[in-house]
Amino acid sequence: MVTVETERKETRALRRLGVLPATALFRRREHSAPEAPQASGIACTMRGCANHTAQLCAYRDRRERSCSATICPAHGISLGGHTYCRRHAGTVQAIGELARDQSGHPDIDDRAPSLVDWIARDIDKDIRTLLARAARPGESVIVDDAARLKHDFRRNARWERSWRLVEHTGPILNVTLHVAEDDDSLIHVRVGTETVADGVPPWIARRRDGQDVEAAIDISQRRLFYRYLEETIAEAVLRFRDRSDRIDQ
Repeated sequence: MVTVETERKETRALRRLGVLPATALFRRREHSAPEAPQASGIACTMRGCANHTAQLCAYRDRRERSCSATICPAHGISLGGHTYCRRHAGTVQAIGELARDQSGHPDIDDRAPSLVDWIARDIDKDIRTLLARAARPGESVIVDDAARLKHDFRRNARWERSWRLVEHTGPILNVTLHVAEDDDSLIHVRVGTETVADGVPPWIARRRDGQDVEAAIDISQRRLFYRYLEETIAEAVLRFRDRSDRIDQ
């Protein structure tokens, strides 16, 4: 009986002679098991994780400060060849192209960009649909693809995401979510120049109070929160259109 090891020896011998059987070209490859992560001796900071294969989160902010979290391969998130903790992976994803320049990185303890990006992604489809229905001939919808750093007239910094209704002459109406750096738990909603809603999302309010709830309750509260935002924005867009219709008459 010809064993696999015997075939391998014959193949190696034929390769040295410059001859290789045609059947060897089509032999099924044997897949080896993935290598286990090498132990670094550093414990993962994720709750309940006992792995000692962790590395320091790669995030550095604009002030050259480093994230102190250590994460194992099972809990880290790899972006652009760097491994981040989940919190700062959310920050990097939220700011898009700004992540390429460290001088544009938010402070390590700033949750504003990731919060505004998270909420914007969750309501994005509904806001696009709302503005598309409100659009008139010649108008279109443009959407930010990442959180943008802005400043108010007092130079206070905030991170925001916007949906814009535009025509060839320029913008008609903006729907904007923003979170200020000095209060990175409070979400503000603006339609045009009018602030129509603000509040702390329920999951953040619970975290502040140290409360835990069942998954079903969390899902229900999130849905109610998003429904409130969407209905409030829809009402403000209708008011804007009603005012503009009166002006046109």
